[in-house]
Amino acid sequence: MKKILVGICGIGNGHINRQICVIEQLLKYDVMVVVATTEDKKKIINRKFSKIPVILVTIPWITCDDNGLDYKDCLIKYRNNNIDQYEKFFEFCLSIERIFKSKPDLIISDYEPNVAQYAYASMVPLLCMEQQSKFIYLDEINIKGASIKEEVYRLNYFFPKYDKRIISSFFPIFVNNEKVTIVSPIIPKINSNFKDSKKVVVYFSPYSDSEKYERILNVIKDIKNYTFNVYTINNYKKFEKYENINIHSFSDKFQDDLSSCSFLLSTGGHQLLSESLSLDIPIYVFPLETYEQKYNALMVEKYNLGFVAKDFSCDEINNFLSRYDEFHNNIICFKNKYYNQNWEDELKKLFD
Repeated sequence: MKKILVGICGIGNGHINRQICVIEQLLKYDVMVVVATTEDKKKIINRKFSKIPVILVTIPWITCDDNGLDYKDCLIKYRNNNIDQYEKFFEFCLSIERIFKSKPDLIISDYEPNVAQYAYASMVPLLCMEQQSKFIYLDEINIKGASIKEEVYRLNYFFPKYDKRIISSFFPIFVNNEKVTIVSPIIPKINSNFKDSKKVVVYFSPYSDSEKYERILNVIKDIKNYTFNVYTINNYKKFEKYENINIHSFSDKFQDDLSSCSFLLSTGGHQLLSESLSLDIPIYVFPLETYEQKYNALMVEKYNLGFVAKDFSCDEINNFLSRYDEFHNNIICFKNKYYNQNWEDELKKLFD
């Protein structure tokens, strides 16, 4: 039996959704899986895999700019957090070896640094299996207010070495490194339901301010010929009076709505964009103010898979809708051309 420790970053939903797919695949083999993640994501793992042990992790908040780590800001955040990171890390290491009754045979990290640190200290093979690592191999695109160096510095700080990298990407990346494999997006298999041509899914990331989202709601309330299913953690009761707007909290219903909608209005997170493309759904993107999300949005625009919001107006949405068939057909051609490296096959090689 192979003992595998899976570390999952607790920020956002992309990491956990990706690794749920990976864990489901791992459990087809003779393995013992233990998960390391944050408190809120532990609840998700417990619901999905009741027999898999979960070890809690804490990480310091590492801030970077195009000059490298912002040590002063990192120190302030560390002190404000009031957590002894060394104590927590050593407790974490003891928990790993207590549960496995030994060291694990393999460690998989989806941007979770504690498991990587344990791998280095224990000389256990480390597989980085996520999407952030792509920035190490991409040329920098000049994006106002953000720099690729922020992503690269953070990757170098958390994951200075690895035995293998499997990078999930919805757009093509070309890497000449035998230890690195680029795969088609690691996403759940979503059955495409009957498409409702008037149904729209709107996704508001919890990692942004509500003022921007209110502007969007004020625009879509006047587009009466579509029904907008808005997923958010925020309270927008004043918009519930509009018949074309349904406000939802995040739940399993989200994938049902996504699989049957006509198009998606969303922030620029990699995982949701990947899921939308898997269903041939055109995307209207309003990225958060991070380099990663802005880069993802540029790739949507570059490959003509959707539209990137400039001012989010009725005219802009109408322009997007006038090109709907163009975007839809381009998505199908794009996937046929580039989606030829299966992540399940790469994972299987670990057991061959």
